[in-house]
Amino acid sequence: MVRAFSLTSDSLSYFIGYTLVHADRTIIVSPWLSNVDLRFPVNSILEDRHMRLLEAVEQLPDKDVTFIVRKGERHNDFIRKRLPEGVSMHEIENLHAKVVVCDEFAYLGSANITHGGLTLNREVCEIIENEYENAEAYLEAELDITL
Repeated sequence: MVRAFSLTSDSLSYFIGYTLVHADRTIIVSPWLSNVDLRFPVNSILEDRHMRLLEAVEQLPDKDVTFIVRKGERHNDFIRKRLPEGVSMHEIENLHAKVVVCDEFAYLGSANITHGGLTLNREVCEIIENEYENAEAYLEAELDITL
């Protein structure tokens, strides 16, 4: 049985921060993606516990981070033009899913990884154990996305 718990959308910024620090591989799936403010757990890797997504990814060069966004959305241009070296972005037609997945956990919900999705809107957010124990296997099985 897969364990799950719910969280508020404003707590999603902490879950993303936790995942970026603790997981070797993080895949962020969101039709619309912004350079959102994130919060991080106490750790010995980052000096600042509050920073924007792109800054965090840049300061975590040993982590494997991939963004998957909706193809053709101009909203994603800001992130696309500023991707740190080693970070990839894939564009998928008709993408509507919102997932942050690592080998251990997956966030599933209605919140886009945008300012509105994390702070303004009322969203459904749930964290589950990744029963596939692999981020890419989760995407293939649950969303039919192959990287």
